[in-house]
Amino acid sequence: MSTIKTGQQSSLGRRLRGMVGTGADGRSFDDERGDSDHDELKLAGFFVGGALYGIDIMRIKEVIQARPYPVRPVPHAPRIVEGVIQLRGVVIPVIDLRKRFRAAFEEELTRLNKLIIVSVRGRIVGLRVDRIVGELRVPAGALRPAPSMLRGDVEGDEQDFFSGVCRVGNEMVFVVNLETVIDPTRGTRTPVKPPPAQESSP
Repeated sequence: MSTIKTGQQSSLGRRLRGMVGTGADGRSFDDERGDSDHDELKLAGFFVGGALYGIDIMRIKEVIQARPYPVRPVPHAPRIVEGVIQLRGVVIPVIDLRKRFRAAFEEELTRLNKLIIVSVRGRIVGLRVDRIVGELRVPAGALRPAPSMLRGDVEGDEQDFFSGVCRVGNEMVFVVNLETVIDPTRGTRTPVKPPPAQESSP
């Protein structure tokens, strides 16, 4: 069982953190970094379906291997909830981000699957991901708003899962909006079909 804390990262996380990235305006991360460290965003990086995502590292309580904790389905649970696990006596709902993001399932990565235990507005939730990268440090100026097509339509009927995007080295990182991801009312609405046209009488 491993816990991600500020200042801890895997070797791959350290390698990614040391890369020179490029912001959307063409400036390098080194140009935007400045001399102070407080302008950096600290993200926990992870892969889902081949894409790299990040969440605020301060939201994470711990990271555990998924395999030792079987997920038990719960009748009538929201569609986004895969089931629950019991962790040190605490029952925690699990959301499979592969399904949430409609990502391709990669069987060979199952043994690497992790559960990221996060705290969001007093709720403790487990997020199943393919594999963990580690800590990513991104200059605050390099974070760009997610394109409007990724934020959903004006009525808020679509996923709206991403609060921003940035680059780390050659990788595009999608910063996850945790409040939306764990909200069972978002991204699951079934489209309403228009009523059939009535035939006019002769």
